[in-house]
Amino acid sequence: MMKPLAFAVAFAVAFALLSAGAAAAQVPDGDFGGRDVRSADDEATAPVRQTTPSRVRENRRERAPEPPTPEEIRAAVAPLAATAAPGCEITEAVLLGGRADGVRLFEIACATGPGFIIEAFADAPKANDCVMLWSFGRLVTEGDPAADVGLQCGLPSNQNGVEIIAGYGRAAGLDCQVDDAIANAVDVYEIGCAGRDGWRLEKQADRWKVTTCWQFALVADLPCRFSSSEESAAEWPKLIAGTDAAACRIEGVLWIGDNAQRGSFYELKCASGEGIIVRFLDGAGQQTYSCIDAPQIFNRPCQLTTVAAPAPAAAPAGGRT
Repeated sequence: MMKPLAFAVAFAVAFALLSAGAAAAQVPDGDFGGRDVRSADDEATAPVRQTTPSRVRENRRERAPEPPTPEEIRAAVAPLAATAAPGCEITEAVLLGGRADGVRLFEIACATGPGFIIEAFADAPKANDCVMLWSFGRLVTEGDPAADVGLQCGLPSNQNGVEIIAGYGRAAGLDCQVDDAIANAVDVYEIGCAGRDGWRLEKQADRWKVTTCWQFALVADLPCRFSSSEESAAEWPKLIAGTDAAACRIEGVLWIGDNAQRGSFYELKCASGEGIIVRFLDGAGQQTYSCIDAPQIFNRPCQLTTVAAPAPAAAPAGGRT
């Protein structure tokens, strides 16, 4: 079930320059195999010569050189990709054109992982992840189908955003039938699973940080796009199975907080009227507490369950002497 998020702003900032460059795309200046590929501005400033039929034919030949071959394009982009996308083994490359500032734009497909649009800056070429660009396009067109999505990858082998993100999930150890996926921000992805709660992935150096969608919704107070509240709620009976809270028919859940050594604490509201606090560590229930004891243990009462104050102790018989 699709639910809107406000991550498109971050994407818009990240890819604004590329979008602007796409609007100004033109045939680039540059050398391919010894042929000079000239721009219209170069022709406009060339000396005026007398025009004759033979001269017109000659000028047409000068202004319409043969386009670079796939081999020449690949040879031109290979050193740029080696710097900007060193993990990419290029399987296909195309020249998209050039920006108004003369920077050439290439698209490459890779043997594994996402493809890229390469901006051929002379000092430091830049690689733009095709999955990120595709996700940005999805996000900005949700509110406005006619919105400008900037430059998008066009090679058929780069139309595989869901498949690429599903691969990230497998690398992180997730096991689900992926039915949708998207990048919500740079290096932050969401995976939707068929018939069950999904996941959020965040790339951190050489590892993946994995968060279940039910946990993300409680902690961030923001639902996942591809996991319904019903799918998230269905995870809880599995989570408390085998714990002292297993008999609780859950009507509500509240995240209390995390402790680096002891794990995460959640309050459960049970249909019986009882309130329970459960401590989880590494995804498994470790300990339960009654809401009756919460003020003494956690210095705060339960929020989902109202616990009656204990009756005052009876006065001693006979009164004071």
